Amino acid sequence: MQLRLSSRLIISVSLIVGLMLSLFIWNSAKLTFNSQKEQLKQYIDDQADILSIALESGLAKNDQALLNQIINQLKNNPNIIYIIVYDNQQKVKAAFSPEHHPYSHAYNSQSILNKNAVDLVLPLEQNGTSLGEVHLGYSIKSLIDKTRTTKMINFGIALAGLLITILLTALLSFYITRGLRWLEAGAQAMEKNDLQFRIPLDSHDEIGNVARSFNALAEHLQQASKKLNSEYNLLENEKQRIETLLNSVNAVVLEIDPNSKDFLFVSQEAEKLLGYSCNEWLQPGFWKHHLHPDDLDWVSSAINEQLRETGDFSLDYRLRHRDGDYIWIRSIHSLSYDSDGQLHYRGLFLNITQEKKSEQRILYLANHDSLTGLHNRNHFQEQLSHQINYAIRFNLEGALLFIDLDQFKYINDTLGHQSGDDCLITAAQTLQSSLREVDVIGRLGGDEFGIILSRTDEEGAMQVAQNLLKNLALQTLFQDKLNITLSASIGIVMFPIQNTSPSELLARADAAMYTAKRNGRNQAHIYSDEDRELLNMQTKIHWENRIRHALDHNQFILHYQPIVDLRTNQVAHYEALLRMRDEDGGLIYPSDFLDIAERFGLISDIDKWVLNKSIQVQGETQRTGKPITLAVNLSGRHFGNTEFAQLVKNALKEYNADPHSLIFEVTETAAVENFAQAKNFIESLRNLGCRFALDDFGMGYSSFQYLKNLPVDMVKIDGNFVRNLHSNHDDRVIVKAMSELARGMHISTVAEFVENEEIKILLQEFGIDYGQGFHIAHPDADFIQQALTG
Repeated sequence: MQLRLSSRLIISVSLIVGLMLSLFIWNSAKLTFNSQKEQLKQYIDDQADILSIALESGLAKNDQALLNQIINQLKNNPNIIYIIVYDNQQKVKAAFSPEHHPYSHAYNSQSILNKNAVDLVLPLEQNGTSLGEVHLGYSIKSLIDKTRTTKMINFGIALAGLLITILLTALLSFYITRGLRWLEAGAQAMEKNDLQFRIPLDSHDEIGNVARSFNALAEHLQQASKKLNSEYNLLENEKQRIETLLNSVNAVVLEIDPNSKDFLFVSQEAEKLLGYSCNEWLQPGFWKHHLHPDDLDWVSSAINEQLRETGDFSLDYRLRHRDGDYIWIRSIHSLSYDSDGQLHYRGLFLNITQEKKSEQRILYLANHDSLTGLHNRNHFQEQLSHQINYAIRFNLEGALLFIDLDQFKYINDTLGHQSGDDCLITAAQTLQSSLREVDVIGRLGGDEFGIILSRTDEEGAMQVAQNLLKNLALQTLFQDKLNITLSASIGIVMFPIQNTSPSELLARADAAMYTAKRNGRNQAHIYSDEDRELLNMQTKIHWENRIRHALDHNQFILHYQPIVDLRTNQVAHYEALLRMRDEDGGLIYPSDFLDIAERFGLISDIDKWVLNKSIQVQGETQRTGKPITLAVNLSGRHFGNTEFAQLVKNALKEYNADPHSLIFEVTETAAVENFAQAKNFIESLRNLGCRFALDDFGMGYSSFQYLKNLPVDMVKIDGNFVRNLHSNHDDRVIVKAMSELARGMHISTVAEFVENEEIKILLQEFGIDYGQGFHIAHPDADFIQQALTG
């Protein structure tokens, strides 16, 4: 604005100077015009004087001829319009007048009429004597024309001077204000944040100094702006990276107002957690409105207690989802003060709903049987202990019923484990629906169930038992196959009259159940001291303790039986076989303790021991440089058990074993009756590199169609088809057919029970790949060590 004012001031001053110059020229022209008028007046006066002198002589002598001569001479003067000479008598002495001229007034030498002519009256005197007068009309037209011309010339000169002055003023103004205009342009560019603009002036005057200062300032600001932009971009990238990290975390990152408990910030994961948008989370009272009513008081109290000091803390509680369901969240928080003493409350929300469900499931499974949903043996014994103590305290009587299903083993062996499970589920549902709500029922193991009847005498217990048998008999299973009717044997023992120990009561009830079974099954029996079956139960309890002791004190051992390649007679791999040491160092075979282990729920622990030990041994041979391949038997109960599959992975990693050197053997019956689970389980371990063999092939279902859908590497022909191969024609036909079938499917074959040379030769003729049996080698614990040192 100041630059514009300065420019305008210079232009205004220049214009004023130009106008003054023009006025000067105009005044000069005016003075010239006045001078011309004075010159005209003087000229006329001079001419009048000359004419007067010439005429005075003619009038004085009354010389008419002279007067006429003078008049005739004056005719040639273009400026003379008329002339009349009068004597002192006012008589015309001589005249020249082309026309009558109206002017007859006297001439005043002090003025000239503003017309094209002037009338002059000139007195004629001689020596003071009047001779007459001359009337003269003199034309001033030429003078007026010259005056007008002079005016026009002077006006043109003045106008030209004014225009030249304006032009010169404009040029001068442009030159003088050039630097100011650049300064103004620079100021406008800076106002628009155009920091690349530079003033192209390099003069050494004040404006040049200002221009250089401006350029230096612009350069500094431009560099500062670039630096700020670079830092801004870095901060923006960091912000985006942090936001990406926050939003990719499978948890809600948040900040909370310590006073109101309202959210100040939540990451995008919040939308997934509760189904509400981030903006909805930031609404006042959101947290309190969505907290479970049962958690509101204790959670608020716990948080307020934590707000009194800094540090970290976590709480588990429930928040309401948009759909109305409550989910479990783990609130992990950190409290800290900044340099200004401001408390910051930040943390995470983790969705632990599945974890809580898993915990509840684990707690449930810890106390319940996974198949039937009834109390398991441990929890049942705890409930029995509580019921015994309650009965003792209030002098009450109760009964314990021990139930064993009749013919369950027949169902299991004939129709398979899946049918056996269906049988157990039906029995459990029937028994449970027949009881009061206060009664307790549990699965004690296998096909055995226990029932606790509170406030019941012997008669009442027997009535309940008879009702249970009646309801079981109404259940008909497998009508399309065997049409089996459920039945059971029930042993009854009273507490606390007959005993107060839960384990002893179970033993006596078990003894009474065996008495009922011995007396014809499908009946109930109340325990008495004469029951000789108690000894058998005590023996089983003793075996349970021995198995637990063997697990706890590493009294199990593996023996290894070679499996040879029948084409080369070289050992291909070894099968790991379980044995248990007795107190004297002798060996106890699996047939003596596996049924009891199954009954008391110890079989899974034994399976895990065998698996872990076998993988450990393979890993040890791997490190010696002479790796041995081992075949390990797996029970069908592990199909679908992800925990067992994970156990295999962990053991392989822990002992650095080669999964390609492990062959898991599963029975054909177990694989077929749990086909889908078996297939998935086998594929999961084969993906690790392990191999699978189908054991006892040809027994059970004898269904070859399953073989093409099971991802196995070899089949082990059941020994019942092999042990009499040399003497039984049908066995030879079956084994030969199995060999051709397996070979066509690119599956290796193993024959068990190779007990003589004749069988071995026949197997070689049939194209069987591998053989195993006493004729080849007996199982021994030292085979692996011998193989490594041989």
